[in-house]
Amino acid sequence: MKRILVLIICGLFLNGCHDDKTLRVGVGAPGSDYYEYTVNLNKKLEKAGADLRLKPVYTADSASSIRLLNNGILDLALINASALDTALAVVARINPAYVASSVNEKNYDVINDGDEVNIYNSTVAGVYDQTLHAIVRVDSAYNDISDLAEKTIVVGSYDYAARTVSFGLLKDHGIKRPARKLVVKTPKEAIELFRNKGAEALFLYDSVPSEYVSELCKSMKVKFLPIESDRLRIITKYEKSLTATSIKPKQYEGQNMPVGSVNINILLQAHNGTSDSAIEKLMKVMFDPDLDSNGDELMDIDKDALIYATEPKLELKFHPEAADFYQKYGLTVKESENLKPLFDVHIVASQD
Repeated sequence: MKRILVLIICGLFLNGCHDDKTLRVGVGAPGSDYYEYTVNLNKKLEKAGADLRLKPVYTADSASSIRLLNNGILDLALINASALDTALAVVARINPAYVASSVNEKNYDVINDGDEVNIYNSTVAGVYDQTLHAIVRVDSAYNDISDLAEKTIVVGSYDYAARTVSFGLLKDHGIKRPARKLVVKTPKEAIELFRNKGAEALFLYDSVPSEYVSELCKSMKVKFLPIESDRLRIITKYEKSLTATSIKPKQYEGQNMPVGSVNINILLQAHNGTSDSAIEKLMKVMFDPDLDSNGDELMDIDKDALIYATEPKLELKFHPEAADFYQKYGLTVKESENLKPLFDVHIVASQD
């Protein structure tokens, strides 16, 4: 069998070998909020007269996006912040080869084809939140997340990282590992499974108000399970990717009381080799509410968005150009170490 493999090596200390005017952005699954955000940001870039464009690239989930970003296959990625600590983590595994050969089991480390991975990606901005909607049927006996032990919970999200967050929330509510039963679906699929009684509870992650939840509340009576304030303080203290929030009354039909919940921070990450000029152009449009920058210095900025983008709790390290941008507006953030891969390798074609 003949195999032809073509690689392009783009030089020492990556400065990018593709057109700097087009950035590849990891957006998770087709139809995801990350994809929609990228499409809308492209429209803003066009309206502002910027020559930069974003090319959405579908990935399995946030963890996959981070790994692809770290290896230089992507320039940018929209990711669930909870994946930052796990996507590049070393995991102890049992080598099946040792078991198969009747030799004593031996642990080994599995991580991105190596035992240690340098981090070649950094944060550009925090861009928005996804809020947990914990929902059960109105006539159910469940009044707290702690009541859901041994119950099937369908997690509605385009990002598998939401499963990790949900799993942790059940742990934080005293539910032991064997009693945590989660099924991950897209938001639309999750709604249908819950509606058809395939699950006792629905954990849906979306902005507020969520169109998915709004439609569900119009079609059937449900109740929202709140996270009590004392528990919220504990959860958000130790889960740095989560922030406490409250779904305000009457966001949804039949929801008349505030609902304590958590937000997952959604971040825009960049490969450290992404050019400073590209990041500068992108940020000017991201934080310009009137889109009148036309490549010049911002005359006006969305200050609330700018401050949110530097969420200190996450202890993020920012792309050097992003750090300079925030500094101009009086915000000090940690700058990423200037680590770049020796070579930028792209697979152009492969054939058996």
